[in-house]
Amino acid sequence: MMKFKKLTALGLAAIVSLSLIGCGGSKEEKAPEAAGEAQEETNTSQEEDKAQGESSAETTKISFLTCQGKFKEEYRTMAAEIEKDHGIEIDFQVVPDNEYYSLLKVKLSTSEVPDVFEYNLPTNNEEIGAAEFCEDLSGESWVSRLANPELVKDYNDGKIYGLPKESSSGYMAVYYNKAVLADAGFTDPKPKTYQEFLDILDALKAKGGETIPLYMTNKDSWTTQIFMTCGYPVALDAAGEETFQKLLNNEITWTDVPEFKLVLDNYKALFENGYVNEDYLSATYDTAAEKIATGKAAMYLSTEGFAADIYGKYPDCELGSFIIPYNDVEKMATGAYVQGLFVPKAGKQVDKVKEFLNIWSDPKYQDLYYKTQPGFPAYKDVNGGDVVPCVQSLVDTYINSGNYVYQINDQMAECSTVWPDLWNYYNEMIAGTKTSDEVLNTWQKQYVDFMQQQGHEGF
Repeated sequence: MMKFKKLTALGLAAIVSLSLIGCGGSKEEKAPEAAGEAQEETNTSQEEDKAQGESSAETTKISFLTCQGKFKEEYRTMAAEIEKDHGIEIDFQVVPDNEYYSLLKVKLSTSEVPDVFEYNLPTNNEEIGAAEFCEDLSGESWVSRLANPELVKDYNDGKIYGLPKESSSGYMAVYYNKAVLADAGFTDPKPKTYQEFLDILDALKAKGGETIPLYMTNKDSWTTQIFMTCGYPVALDAAGEETFQKLLNNEITWTDVPEFKLVLDNYKALFENGYVNEDYLSATYDTAAEKIATGKAAMYLSTEGFAADIYGKYPDCELGSFIIPYNDVEKMATGAYVQGLFVPKAGKQVDKVKEFLNIWSDPKYQDLYYKTQPGFPAYKDVNGGDVVPCVQSLVDTYINSGNYVYQINDQMAECSTVWPDLWNYYNEMIAGTKTSDEVLNTWQKQYVDFMQQQGHEGF
């Protein structure tokens, strides 16, 4: 049994029924500058000390590093309330998606760190060296409130290195503009075979006009990878877990798996057949919401966060969703990860930042986020709001029934540090500089070299 399998179908199903409890509070501390000033005033009264403490709290600042794909405007709403209630100012440092990982690695390795940063856990713990560079948060008070605590525990040592945002995430599917598809003759489409998915694309293309059948944002390689990250385990279906374990044991090669080549060739054909936008190499995730909501594009392959973004910015746009039946398998790929906030050990105010995380997790502020970004909170006492119907339907149809598989990134989390290189090979393939066979051969060589360097058994 692989380590990521700790998350059971029952645990995933439970996320959709979260209860409401009360709100909590948090203690305030003096800023270091205020403490120094207080030493100079040896004869201040207790009332003056109290005033000084309240004033110094206003100077507390937390640097919060994240990337464009993870940052939500609701963070600013939460931050404004936290500053008003606790005197803590949050300095958001938002980095382009394609620059974030390399910047984060440099900061961690040089100890020039922010107070807190956002990344996926636990599947990417090893990638960022969480055990080495980040604080163990397992003993923090918010842990007892987690709705799905097993999901966020580190695969190797069982510790919790990040404060999670969700109880689960990664519902990867096609999200589409209902009006656009209805105009093409499709109401609530549920393709059962891959050809039926292509039939929808063909119908949209045949209508002509300027509407793009399937919008692609390949400048952000994390969106490029979704088709394959989902497609590999779905296409393999029941053989997936065994196949991935054999790869990890070096018993087979990436070129030995025909389902990998099938998915890659299907992906390349989407571009060759003119289903996607011509500017796919320069298009980014940030442009996708406007394209879908305004009908300039019909469909976008993404995660549930995209649906929430659409409804937040374009509430009049009705979205639907369906899965891609890779290799004619009707299962949804999902993630065994959540987004989390990590505290670097090299930070200059670690204890204060831990206190800030407890405040950030408070239902009062979490409810502000889920009021306009409804979903599945990490905490049992937070109101997840009214989940976007097209997301809820995916949960009802696939998660609650157990009809899902985990994405390859989670099933082979040992490769988390080198996945971005594979995603770049995908872009080389659709740009015409690599075939699907060359992608797999190039990746196989890099994969073996990486596993040898990491000292994995069998290599």
